[in-house]
Amino acid sequence: MSPTELLFQIWGTARRHLVLIGAVTGAFLALAILYLMTAAPQFTATAVMVMDARKSTTMMNPSAANQTETPLDNPTVESQLEILRSENIAFAVVRKLKLDEDPDLTRPSGFGALKGALRSWISTPTPPTPEQKLRAAAALVDNNLSVRRVGVTFVFEITFTANDPVRAAEIANAVADAYVTDQLDAKYQSTRRAGVWMQERLAELGAQATDAERAVVDFRARNNIVDAGGGRLLSEQQLTELSTQLSGARGTASEARARLDRVEQVLASDLSDWTLTDALRNEVIIKLRNQYSEVTKREADLIKRLGSQHQAVTNVRNELSEVKRSIDEELKRIGEGYRSDYEIARARVETIETNLKEAVAEAQLSGQAQVQLRALESSAQSYRALYDSFLQRYRETVQQQSFPLTEARLITSASPPSQKSKPRASMTLAGALVMGALCGFGLAFLRDATDKTLRRPADVERQLGFACLANVPSLEGPEAGMLREVVAHPISRFAEAIRAIKLAVDDHPPERGPQIVGFLSALPGEGKSTLAANFAELAAQSGARALLVDGDFRNPSLTRRLAGTARLPFSDLIGGRAAQALVKTRDRRLDFLPAVRLEEGTSSNDVLSSPAMAGLLAELKRHYDYVVVDLPPLLPIIDARASAEMIDSFVFTVEWGGTLADNARRALELSDRIQRKTVGIVLNKVDGRAAKRYFEYEYAPGKSAYYG
Repeated sequence: MSPTELLFQIWGTARRHLVLIGAVTGAFLALAILYLMTAAPQFTATAVMVMDARKSTTMMNPSAANQTETPLDNPTVESQLEILRSENIAFAVVRKLKLDEDPDLTRPSGFGALKGALRSWISTPTPPTPEQKLRAAAALVDNNLSVRRVGVTFVFEITFTANDPVRAAEIANAVADAYVTDQLDAKYQSTRRAGVWMQERLAELGAQATDAERAVVDFRARNNIVDAGGGRLLSEQQLTELSTQLSGARGTASEARARLDRVEQVLASDLSDWTLTDALRNEVIIKLRNQYSEVTKREADLIKRLGSQHQAVTNVRNELSEVKRSIDEELKRIGEGYRSDYEIARARVETIETNLKEAVAEAQLSGQAQVQLRALESSAQSYRALYDSFLQRYRETVQQQSFPLTEARLITSASPPSQKSKPRASMTLAGALVMGALCGFGLAFLRDATDKTLRRPADVERQLGFACLANVPSLEGPEAGMLREVVAHPISRFAEAIRAIKLAVDDHPPERGPQIVGFLSALPGEGKSTLAANFAELAAQSGARALLVDGDFRNPSLTRRLAGTARLPFSDLIGGRAAQALVKTRDRRLDFLPAVRLEEGTSSNDVLSSPAMAGLLAELKRHYDYVVVDLPPLLPIIDARASAEMIDSFVFTVEWGGTLADNARRALELSDRIQRKTVGIVLNKVDGRAAKRYFEYEYAPGKSAYYG
């Protein structure tokens, strides 16, 4: 369904049930006015709070001021809102302000007072217990309290509505105070429980740390591991010192050996070696060398002056030999000293090497034990670090327990409002108007949904599957005049509808020629007889030969109105005396064949389905262009179904707003022949004034100018 069609449907529903919608809306407005007259004025006070987690964190831990602020997430904020709405807060407010003892707050008003009076009239109420009073007051606080978050901020609005503006402000502020107190109590209890647990955990960690450190000390003692400071063991320090001493001793021994070797080399060489060497830095040697040089010079001088064979030269040479011998003796003495130094240095090297080997062996053993020592020290350090961390947290917990803070704080206290918040006359009346209109529309749509009768051509086509030939208006006046309505008022809506039926009947058979037209309905009283008579009158007025036949033998309404009673029995009618039974209408253009008088023991369906009736209708068809038969209703009796084979076309009549769609559908489904030969459906007895709310054109205002 398109939006335009939906709007038209809503508009049509409003037009059809305007009185109902107006009545329901008026009732709602009356109730709203009654409420405004009886309801006590109410006042709403508002307090504003803010959640500030960073401030409380900074107060508890100043070092956290420069750290990144941890934002409050939505679940946390929503949780705080639910805490504000909780029963604990309501009970705290009631106890603080003694609301359970306030009769003005708990006294019902308006409908509540009326309800209480009726209840007390029915039965004698028992006085409530203190617990019941407390719970009733808490329920009242909860019902009149509203807590909401302002946008996406961390600001909360706490509003409370009461009959007294001062009381409303007191309760709103009390809710905020109760929330802050509840948060402080919760933090205190939480930190207290945490402190107790941390005390127990600290005792365990302290014992574990002490045991681990004692294990380190015992292991050092068992394995002779001594710390020399600087993170080094004594064995490692000794090994380093011995290595340094060995290196120095070896250097000293090498120097001593070099000096000894040089002295021995000098002793084994001639004089020039020891005279030229600079290694011998001995005063005696230096003195002897100087003396040897002087004697040598003197010898050379004497040889030059006296000759080599002179006694003086010989004496000088003896003196030179004596000096040389003194030098050799001194060198030997020095060599013995160097040899002694070398032996001492070599012995020291051997001693240090022995000590170094022992130290290396000891260090190897100490290294294996040190692996286990490091594991023990690591365990001891871990326990000690964990203990220190818990100790710090315990101190902070004790601090929080003695100085608790909450993230929430009141930024705007509630003040007594100067104007009432409820009831608002404009809002109440507007709401009643809207609700009344909606309920009225709902009832209107419900009536339409539960109305199973046929009222619109679209309903006929959708429910029955046949085209709606015409909407025939209802007639008022004597029954005899209704049968000639098309003649009396030829340019009326009724006449126009009969013309539409005739046009559809004329176009129905494939071949042109005389035809027998049967008028049907599902139940009696739907107006098919009136339609049949006017259809025949219209055909006769148009110049055609028309015959109206009353085929309803059980209730011959046409016969009673046009001929009084049946003149001939059926046996005479089929015996060639049909012409005697015909009745001429007032203008003598239309012939009428009344219903026959059934003989005793003969049923109407046997007559209608008999070959004699078929022959009679065939004979009549040769003399008339239209043979219009008023048939009995389909659902109560089977007469119409019995004659279905003899009829060329059927016009099915339903009463506007009277025939149920299920009955009409069930009647058509009784016979396949009738369905095949049905030209269409006629909506009969249409109420012109009511139909304006269902039809868009035929009965719209201003369209009556087209009809006389």
